[in-house]
Amino acid sequence: MALQRQFNFFDKVELKDPEDPSKSPEIFKSIESNVATSGRGHMVVADRSGLVHIIDKALQVESFLAYDSGRVTHMKQLRQRNILVTVGEEESAVQVIKFWDLDKPDRNKPGPTLERSIRVTQQGNAFPVSALAVLENLSQVAVGLANGTVVLIYGDLMRERTTAQKIVHQNEEPITGLGFKEQLKGALLYIATTAKVLLYNTSTKQMQTLDDQGGGLGCAVMNESTQELAIARDEAIFFYGPDGRGPAYGLDGAKTFITFYKSYLVLVSPPNIPLSATRTFGVQAASVSANDTTRLTIVDTANKFTAYQATFSQGIRSVICEWGSIYIVENGGKVYRLDEMDTSVKLDILFKKNMYLLAINLAHNQKYDNASISDIIKKYGDHLYNKGDYDGAMGQYVRTIGRLEPSYVIRKFLDAQRIYNLTSYLQELHSSGLANADHTTLLLNCYTKLKDVKRLDEFIKTDSDLTFDLETAIQVCRQAGYHEHAVYLAEKFEEHDLYLTVQIDDVKQYDRALAYMRRLGPIEADKNLQKYGKVLLTHLPDQTTQLLVDLCSGSLARIGSASPTPGTASPVPTHTAGTHHAGFSMLPFAMGGPAGTASPPVSSSASPNLGHTATFSPKSHGGAHRDVSKYAPPSPRTFMSLFVDLPAYLITFLEKVSANRWPISASTNQSTMGSNLKSPAPNTHLNKPGSIGSSKKTVVGNDGTDKGSISGASRFGVSSEQDMEERKAIWNTLLELYLADPPAASGKGQTIHVAELNRKSRDRIIKKEKCMKLLNDTEIPYDTNHALVLCHMAGFDEGIVFLYERMKMFTDILRLWIGRDDTAKVMECLRKYGPKEPSLYPLTLSYFSSSPSRLTSATPDLLKVLDHIDQQDLLPPLQVVQALSQTSVATIGMIKNYIGRRIEAERKERVEDQKQIQSYRQESEKKRREIDDLKTSARIFQVTKCSACGGSLDLPSVHFLCRHSYHQRCLSDSADRECPKCMVEQRTVADIRRMQEANAEKHDLFISELEDADDGFEVIAKYFGNNTMAFAKLIDGST
Repeated sequence: MALQRQFNFFDKVELKDPEDPSKSPEIFKSIESNVATSGRGHMVVADRSGLVHIIDKALQVESFLAYDSGRVTHMKQLRQRNILVTVGEEESAVQVIKFWDLDKPDRNKPGPTLERSIRVTQQGNAFPVSALAVLENLSQVAVGLANGTVVLIYGDLMRERTTAQKIVHQNEEPITGLGFKEQLKGALLYIATTAKVLLYNTSTKQMQTLDDQGGGLGCAVMNESTQELAIARDEAIFFYGPDGRGPAYGLDGAKTFITFYKSYLVLVSPPNIPLSATRTFGVQAASVSANDTTRLTIVDTANKFTAYQATFSQGIRSVICEWGSIYIVENGGKVYRLDEMDTSVKLDILFKKNMYLLAINLAHNQKYDNASISDIIKKYGDHLYNKGDYDGAMGQYVRTIGRLEPSYVIRKFLDAQRIYNLTSYLQELHSSGLANADHTTLLLNCYTKLKDVKRLDEFIKTDSDLTFDLETAIQVCRQAGYHEHAVYLAEKFEEHDLYLTVQIDDVKQYDRALAYMRRLGPIEADKNLQKYGKVLLTHLPDQTTQLLVDLCSGSLARIGSASPTPGTASPVPTHTAGTHHAGFSMLPFAMGGPAGTASPPVSSSASPNLGHTATFSPKSHGGAHRDVSKYAPPSPRTFMSLFVDLPAYLITFLEKVSANRWPISASTNQSTMGSNLKSPAPNTHLNKPGSIGSSKKTVVGNDGTDKGSISGASRFGVSSEQDMEERKAIWNTLLELYLADPPAASGKGQTIHVAELNRKSRDRIIKKEKCMKLLNDTEIPYDTNHALVLCHMAGFDEGIVFLYERMKMFTDILRLWIGRDDTAKVMECLRKYGPKEPSLYPLTLSYFSSSPSRLTSATPDLLKVLDHIDQQDLLPPLQVVQALSQTSVATIGMIKNYIGRRIEAERKERVEDQKQIQSYRQESEKKRREIDDLKTSARIFQVTKCSACGGSLDLPSVHFLCRHSYHQRCLSDSADRECPKCMVEQRTVADIRRMQEANAEKHDLFISELEDADDGFEVIAKYFGNNTMAFAKLIDGST
């Protein structure tokens, strides 16, 4: 790769002596440097006399003698430790390696402490060292000799007393360069000769040839940052890694020295001499004059350009890199410092030359932040834009996304002729996730203006993550008439509300919207049916009602997924809603189908209850699946308002929901109701097998008996209090609907009117039957008071009577028939409820005597009532007289016989009571005398036989006051104090007494008996007769 671009990115400054600014530094004039190195904040220069000079930044010098009888040939300053490694000649040309600790001064002589000396072992004659390489950890040192030998010295060179040396390479070509590449295990040693480039693995002891061409002395150096070996030849500069030769940079001309400064490669080229002469070892010293003009070139290897080039008339003695600069020492003693320009200055130079790509690369290498690099890219884009290269400019602006304000670019490309470039930019902006709603709107408008349906499809049908504002995209598609795209986006990204809005409000595809709701599952269906249920019921009442039934019954399952199928044809935009009903197709077509081909007709199997369904392709393999997980069904009351103009459908909805959620209570009623009540707009799917109306399963026990139905709410466990309230509300609503009159039909002509009346009459009868079945079902917890009000408002006497009877309001039933002036019903009511409610008789007597006409017509019934009262003794005569005397209609003659019979019966009862009282008194007096006799008189026992065995009574014997005597042997131990024959009777009396004492404390029992008794006075009399009240007094008195 030829380096054709050349810049001047370094400033050249001549150094002056600190003590005499008019002269060059004296130190470099007085020292005839032989070799130099740098690092750790100082320069190190050695001369031919064996002295080493350490120079700091202020050009202050500290010198020490490194070799007494020879010159220093090589030096290496370590980077990690302040150790200086030198190679020099001792007596007899022996090559010695010395390690100097520059941080540790020697106590005996000037200079640093010598830590270690190692003699280089050579076979035969001694040859000078031509190359040196040192590992930073001082575990290995490689020495190259002029005879082509490489000696590897290894071990802990700073601590171990002895070290190992071995020859790793030996050939006739002199060694011109060495370099280590550190690895986790061992190290790699690059070996450069005048003819080859080799690589030696110090761990595996393997040698490999990297190149069959070598390099001259001083023209092979290691790049410490990349760990590569650089070799400068006449035609180019070559880099070598473990895998062989790498990149090369074309630079013609001979080179005498190379080194690295940061990412720059510094080359020293000799004066123009024959090329053949430069290939000989050591030609520089023999053929080049000290004052010949020498060229110095600095190459930026990262950006592949020449960063600086200059000539030095007196030749170059040394090139030293330290303190952030490059120091050039001429043969005449002058020293120049090359300072690298600031990056901003470099960039300004590149901007002036319109070299923006190079400026961008330079900024990257200098670790500029993204904002600064984006600013350079923006300038490059502006440059291309001003040149008219809009495509290239847009390519650069795209790279600034995230840093450059998008409006800056958008304003430049708002012209209609550049809308294509603007579209590309907006696409990339969305791909980066940095677009807002305005950018989405602009991009979609660009697509629609370009009529580029294909790119619009690619944009909205991407399989990657969502990179644009979805709601804005759908809105723009709707406004532009691309309803199919809007539907696709809403369906793919599960924007259910937007999908339904487009389907219902724009394209009027109610069946697709309904099918989509069914697939969403109960939660989304609940929310959307509340919003769109009224519209759907208006256009699809049967299907919508069925969906509501499924939802509120707890049987609505989510089917598959609402994701579209990729690979679709591009729909043609339409601008009228009516055209979408014919040939409307979703964006997704058959899986794998090419763009532009229509999909096959969509099957309607997604919902068995709908004739048309939306096109869905579940994500899961194996077809659609139903998510049968349980959920709490929503309250049917939420959706009752949707049926405001459709009461018949509301009845169907509530009946089916009740049948599914509470099958035990509703199964019997629904089986009859379903056969009597027809749907206002018949649709067979509501009554198909498998629909909710017929989804109950009958469970039969082992004995063949019906165990009830399993459906709907039976899957949800025991009904809660809230569930019970739900049932009450539903059935109250059903009762109201059954009792309500249907709206008047708008029939034309008398025939239609008569037919309508007949239909209403039949429906009314059916509803009344349903109402009675509803009221008769004791399992239905409807609101009785509410039902009673509804029955009264509808004039439904059967329901009123039933509810009064359930509430045991028999008086109200009688009053109802009295209000209707229906004597037959009054008598029937009296016969049915009179025994349960005696208060009905006075009310009936008052009814009969309320008017002369009624009394005249109902006299036989009145007499029958009086006879019944007399026979059953239901009312006292005084109460009968009071009931009939409320008006002046009834006469005393009508009840003369009744009163006479009652007086005679009471007289006889009084006589019988007096006789019984007398007998009780006589018996009580007899018992008192017997007790007194036992207490005051002695009793003589003259019994001669044992009452137990019947044998003659002899001693010992036992006599009881009850006049029974026993042999002592005939009595058991437990009978010592009780007569065996009288024991049972006595214990019975004792139990009765204890029971009376216990009942004296049971006040609740007394109150309960008093409330349940027909004659409360009889209960009180019984308690007094049993002396229970006396015990109560004793207990109360004792406390």
